[in-house]
Amino acid sequence: MIKRFLLLGLIIFFIILMIGCTPTLRADLAVLSLDPPDVNCGVVLKDRVACTTTVTFTIANIGTADAGPFKVLVQADPGLAQQTILNIASLASGATTTKTITLPPGGNCFDPDCTICITVDSNNEVIESNEGNNYYCETTIG
Repeated sequence: MIKRFLLLGLIIFFIILMIGCTPTLRADLAVLSLDPPDVNCGVVLKDRVACTTTVTFTIANIGTADAGPFKVLVQADPGLAQQTILNIASLASGATTTKTITLPPGGNCFDPDCTICITVDSNNEVIESNEGNNYYCETTIG
């Protein structure tokens, strides 16, 4: 009889242990690559000539669950003031997507160097296994 209770106790302990060790599936969004920017300073505005900065980057979901909708913030010099927000509908687990965007007209990104920063899930809409890898900057020497 005592052996049965011990065996039953071990079985219950094992079940509780297994339930507590089940990994939680979560997305993990990250920037995989960022190409050098293309700056065009021939944009004529009302009273001045401005520059546009075109950026190509690849983001990935390196997590174990699909990511629902999220935003990507793209910023460029001068002073990271040139910026735009890109809406992503979803990104499956293990998937990547490459985007090319042109930031609104502003100053020359090369002041003298050009820094581009990408923030994936900039509004923290996706619960991720690692929130620390959502921000990436790269500077191209002018």
